[in-house]
Amino acid sequence: MAIEGELIVRLDCRGRCVRQVTVRSTRPMDAARRVLIGKTAQDAAATVPMLFSICGGAQGAAATGALAAAGATVQEADFPSRDREVMLESLQDAFWHLLIDWPNAMGSAPCATPVAAARYEIASSTRAPDGTPRLNDATAMRELGIRLSTIAAQAIFGMPPAAWLELADGDALHAWCARRQTVPAVLLGHILADEPTLCRSAIPLMPAPQPDALLHVIVPALRGDPAFPSAPTWAGAPVETGALARMRKEPLVLALHGKFGNAVGTRIVARLVELALLTMELSGTDPRTEMPPRIQSMPLGDGEGLAAVETARGLLLHRAHVRDECVVDYQIVAPTEWNFHSGGALVRGLENLEANDELHLLRSARLAVHALDPCVAFRVEVGHA
Repeated sequence: MAIEGELIVRLDCRGRCVRQVTVRSTRPMDAARRVLIGKTAQDAAATVPMLFSICGGAQGAAATGALAAAGATVQEADFPSRDREVMLESLQDAFWHLLIDWPNAMGSAPCATPVAAARYEIASSTRAPDGTPRLNDATAMRELGIRLSTIAAQAIFGMPPAAWLELADGDALHAWCARRQTVPAVLLGHILADEPTLCRSAIPLMPAPQPDALLHVIVPALRGDPAFPSAPTWAGAPVETGALARMRKEPLVLALHGKFGNAVGTRIVARLVELALLTMELSGTDPRTEMPPRIQSMPLGDGEGLAAVETARGLLLHRAHVRDECVVDYQIVAPTEWNFHSGGALVRGLENLEANDELHLLRSARLAVHALDPCVAFRVEVGHA
């Protein structure tokens, strides 16, 4: 049973200007909790990945981490294997996001062939012909990274990912766009020329989810507010999670952020930067010596555990409470709920948006939603006062 639903984004306009933005989710926020309570920890860990059609690997890693941290007996995969599974899920999602969803959002033809090639390479490289997992086979993973780098170079960057990362400022990025060698270059050129500050908001980027911050900021909120998973905040305020929050210190992202702020173009550039770095990490050519963990888990005492996983869309949290090997409480906070909070990045970014006609307004709003990348389907409605 997969937990489905959609986001309905409504823009209420006066004249040509958006005066109010509301986001409503039809996803049953308590469904996972109701399914998992009463199950053994082992059954719960096996069930969680089947509840989510997107990011099943990350959801499974979070469930296993939270349940194990709660002291339950679960068949836990080794950490490197889980970490690599989450990384490959993020890589696959990045190809889809940049070559299918983004062109669709801008009314352009999607580029399905390189996405299919990347998916095939990932699927065929993670298991041997006899079905044996190969996630811990360093040679197989390095060779996979090289092949994915080649696909990205041809379809997305127009050059090796490492060379693209040498674009250190806005002028270099504009020159790359002007060469129009790939669909992402063409589309980003349109955004930077026509709507460089689309959906810019002053909502802060999520701080790095360090263990101390999770324990002292997030855990009390999870324990004290049953509604927290549907409208999460950081120290009481909405924040933006995802690639932009993770990549904020990279030179090209810094340059775009300084010029346009937390806007659609900056978010997409952050996804491009992260894809380049992921392919380099997998192929063993990433120059960074220290990388933040993708998966964290920590015991909270008395049969309670927390796991935090950095997914393609942002921070995913699972909190499990276990007694006698059975789940007595369970909470999940997905990245979508951070970014589509009623006072969050999308809502604040689209307020006061102006457009000459409704078609343009819908296109801009859909692009803004795409850049924040919800994990469920969405639709945009427009109302006029």
